[in-house]
Amino acid sequence: NTLVFDLMRSKWLINTDNIAEYEKLANRFIAGDYKGETIDREAFKASYMAATNQGSGVMKQDEKKIIGHLQMIGPMTTYGGMCSYGADDYLQALRYMNESEKISAIVLEVDGPGGAVPAINAFKEFQGEKQKPIVVLCNDLCSLHYWMAALVADHVMAKGDISPCIGSIGATCILVDSREAMKKEGYSIKIINAPGSELKNKAMADFYAGEDEEFVTRLEAELKPIRDAFVNDIKAARPNLADDKRIFGADTFSATEALSLGLIDSIGSEKKAFALAQALAELNEN
Repeated sequence: NTLVFDLMRSKWLINTDNIAEYEKLANRFIAGDYKGETIDREAFKASYMAATNQGSGVMKQDEKKIIGHLQMIGPMTTYGGMCSYGADDYLQALRYMNESEKISAIVLEVDGPGGAVPAINAFKEFQGEKQKPIVVLCNDLCSLHYWMAALVADHVMAKGDISPCIGSIGATCILVDSREAMKKEGYSIKIINAPGSELKNKAMADFYAGEDEEFVTRLEAELKPIRDAFVNDIKAARPNLADDKRIFGADTFSATEALSLGLIDSIGSEKKAFALAQALAELNEN
């Protein structure tokens, strides 16, 4: 199962406000207690292909191009399957709209707290292929979702000024320390490696051996390059960010404050997002 695989192996960039509840859900998936509602990936494809599949696909001179629309809602997994669309599904959709002669620009409607670190590779790949303007219209735009927007968006617009939450540019690890509870139940963990494989599972070996300083150092070393790549891409995409330590300290902001700091470009609505996409499309074609 691709979702359980992602939960088991991936590091995640996700807004810390969401972690506790998503952890409960993740544990139920891993234990097999919760299967979720099976998604219809063919219906998802049909939703973004329908508007451009009329006729032969050859544009008439008087035929008006349209604005593509793609929703990206909820935590981002690397692969789609079972109960969630993945970065692979979104990449396929973006490529389809990017290559369609009938689509002049794209509105990407996002409401997401972040997701699995490997998912960002799909959007880095698409960044080099992008030919058309993309307007990101967001409610929550946090962590990995913010990284994604920095890579692909020409304009980031908050959907109103009441509910959007924007930022969380950083990487973190939250660990439930069960060692004392296991000890009381009579359990202990031993990790035995083959000769010459002394570094295999070293972080967890340090953890169960009670060598917390070494364990933390190793985790920090794993998280740092992810955080550095995240920050570097944001700086490249938004060179005029305010000089505010909270931004790269992984704080989150309201739409109004995010706009004042340069994290987004405007506050608007769905209607304004489509109007802006149309204007950008005309500029792009001219």
